[in-house]
Amino acid sequence: MQKNVNKFAGRTFRFNWKMTLFTVALLPLLINLGQWQLDREQEKLAAQRLYDSRLHQAPQNLESINWADPDLGWTQVAALGEFLSEKQFLLDNRIVDGRAGYEVITPFVTDSGVVLVNRGWIAQGVTRSELPSTEIADSGIVQIVGHIYVPDGQTFVLGGEPEDQTSWPRVIQRVDVDQMSASLEQTLLPHVVRLSAQSTAALRINWAVVNMQPEVHRGYAVQWFLMAFVLVVLYLMFSFRKLES
Repeated sequence: MQKNVNKFAGRTFRFNWKMTLFTVALLPLLINLGQWQLDREQEKLAAQRLYDSRLHQAPQNLESINWADPDLGWTQVAALGEFLSEKQFLLDNRIVDGRAGYEVITPFVTDSGVVLVNRGWIAQGVTRSELPSTEIADSGIVQIVGHIYVPDGQTFVLGGEPEDQTSWPRVIQRVDVDQMSASLEQTLLPHVVRLSAQSTAALRINWAVVNMQPEVHRGYAVQWFLMAFVLVVLYLMFSFRKLES
């Protein structure tokens, strides 16, 4: 039911409860989504600043790391140990330059414990069943340099783990330290170390600080706020009608 409640500049405001309810319900949602995207932009900018600052810090020895510290992301580390090359993991669905491949994650045995080392990207084989070679040129005791990677939230998974994997390397869909520890039958340190490009065991290194650039979030925020603006304009257009002569 509609009724006249106000007149302005030759127009009359006709209250429509359905249109009003729709606008009142949707407008805060659009504004909140826009603000959320702006918040995400600031989080990404903060992560980039943190990475840039820690990139220029001297690497810490692995044995000095307090793994219970919640602020370990991007900390530069150095470690002396040996790669467990016979038991490696292939992190699936990694796309580089439009090509499908894997990130190779290799256990690294040190006096401070066993840490998972992400050695970088490698292209997949001709078929999915043909796994690439993950051979390491330098065997024995080596020194590595890299940074601790702490993931931002839950990783999106495209599919489940391949079944009945009894041989190595093993394909995984996400890094689950507990599950990988069970596969290796030994305790692992809680975070992955991403290898630096200068390390001899490194593959193709192209680490991204964030999975989406800050300006992308800003663009999404503008879209949400623009939709909120259009919603208000449409509400006013449909509510204010010309007076009938």
